[in-house]
Amino acid sequence: MVPGNRLIALLSAVILAVVGCSSPSSDSGVVINEIALPTDTLLNLNCANVGIFPETCVLLDPENPFVQASIREFDVNNPDAETKFDLANKLPPGPTGAKSRFYLWATALARFPSGENQWYTARALHELWDAAGDPLIQVQALAAYKSVLDNFFGSVTFFECCAGIIPGDPTRPVPFSATLNELTADNLYRTASTGWARLIPGDPLLTQAVLAQWGYTYQPATPPNFDNGVVSVSEFP
Repeated sequence: MVPGNRLIALLSAVILAVVGCSSPSSDSGVVINEIALPTDTLLNLNCANVGIFPETCVLLDPENPFVQASIREFDVNNPDAETKFDLANKLPPGPTGAKSRFYLWATALARFPSGENQWYTARALHELWDAAGDPLIQVQALAAYKSVLDNFFGSVTFFECCAGIIPGDPTRPVPFSATLNELTADNLYRTASTGWARLIPGDPLLTQAVLAQWGYTYQPATPPNFDNGVVSVSEFP
């Protein structure tokens, strides 16, 4: 580890197209295809709504290691090109990479507003709060999850699994979509959904109460797959 509790991560030059070039020092940590990643869990919020659509102040944050990085969305016309997910997979797992995950997804959200980018930003804040217990980050994570519901209610994200079930292609995984409003509510309702402490402590029914205050009703998902939760927009007389 280099001075300042920062990790020098070697990232693909294809994904991380750094604009310009700086001298190789422990202060900047940026040398064409290298970037200095924070490994601590102390997050200084650059503005009140950083990481929450439509705020883009993360692009002006001097602590953001991805300000000059090219973070690519999936392109149906070039499906084999490396994307934001490839970059995310290169980040350290666990609390060591949580702060970097926040900056990555918040930067992606600022440049390309989508429910997917907002949800992953919310999860990164959730992970940071779980690691550090900062009440300001707890509030920020809740606001980021709320933004998924308020601004991207019908959005989906895609996962892959079950390689080998496609006839004639034993290595190709199967893509499937998941509705982000349901994932958001499940992340808030169940500890096992994320592996982190719930942002709304106490009885899980309190999560439903908070969602009701936000203007939504939630029918929790049930075992064994927990894939049947239902989120609805509340209607008032």
